[in-house]
Amino acid sequence: MSFAKLSKVPLALALAGAIGLFGHAATVRAADPIVLKGLLPWPADFIGSHGFLTFQKEVNKALKGKVIVSLIGGSEVVPPFEQFEAVRDGVVDVLMTAGAYYRATVPEAAASLGVKKFASELRPLGYTALMRKIHAEHGVYYHSHVGGTKGNGYRCYGNKKIASSDLTGLKMRVSPTYVPLVKGLNGTPILMKAGEVYTAMERGVVDGFCWTFLGIRDFGFHEVTKYVYDIPFYSNDTAVLINMKTWNGLPADIRKTIDDLAPAIEKAEEKFLTERNNQEDAALKKEGLEFIRLSDAETEKWLAAAYDAHWAEIEKKSPKYGKELRKFAD
Repeated sequence: MSFAKLSKVPLALALAGAIGLFGHAATVRAADPIVLKGLLPWPADFIGSHGFLTFQKEVNKALKGKVIVSLIGGSEVVPPFEQFEAVRDGVVDVLMTAGAYYRATVPEAAASLGVKKFASELRPLGYTALMRKIHAEHGVYYHSHVGGTKGNGYRCYGNKKIASSDLTGLKMRVSPTYVPLVKGLNGTPILMKAGEVYTAMERGVVDGFCWTFLGIRDFGFHEVTKYVYDIPFYSNDTAVLINMKTWNGLPADIRKTIDDLAPAIEKAEEKFLTERNNQEDAALKKEGLEFIRLSDAETEKWLAAAYDAHWAEIEKKSPKYGKELRKFAD
């Protein structure tokens, strides 16, 4: 059964007490503040959630009580892979999430992984406008791309020293995002939940794992890891999405104010995550992890495995927009 159907009967009743599911926020009395119910796939104190917190702070500040963005929770309210349906169907008004969580519904959402420019560089090139067009077809307004990285959002880590891009014989923990990369490098991808990585590394079930730049110490992975395979790839694909009915129901001046905040929010995340990436590198070196870099030729092989497979999948899953999105790749 789809989330859309569930949300109309038992799930709607279950969520009503927790998030005030009594109709769209934009239909309240004019004298009342407009409350936009927000949702995250991760805990609010996780580094990946920072983009939502910036959006929330800036909107609440700019609209001075006319609009209040309220965070109702994360995966304990709605599972991450069902959250896009929640914002699309109006169960919540605002969602910040990763494209990986809803690429099954909107395959183009994952395109952000394959771009190598900051959101502030992509916006004037027409990337944001195209993503808005695509998301509008699914009943959602694409507000901003808050990934904050440019081709340096992800990398791999391991307990075996490598001298080339050939991972033959290495078992690498992956999520679906990394499967084409590891296969392309002749490694063995092992699908595994985040909560299982520490024990798997500790017991040698896997030789390494692919992850974002950040969060290694949050999960304690540095305690069971020797090497950082320092070949950055992909950009974070997080975006702020708004239910289209909620968005269209807001007064025009409020929509303009929220829209006008988007470029500054994107720039703020770029600055924040660049600084945090640098801090994380310094911290991991202090913890004793050895950073491995490869020759230019081997690095090119690594990156080709990541990007060629990624864009091939985008074009296959989105014959309508895939080629147009790929123009933003470099």
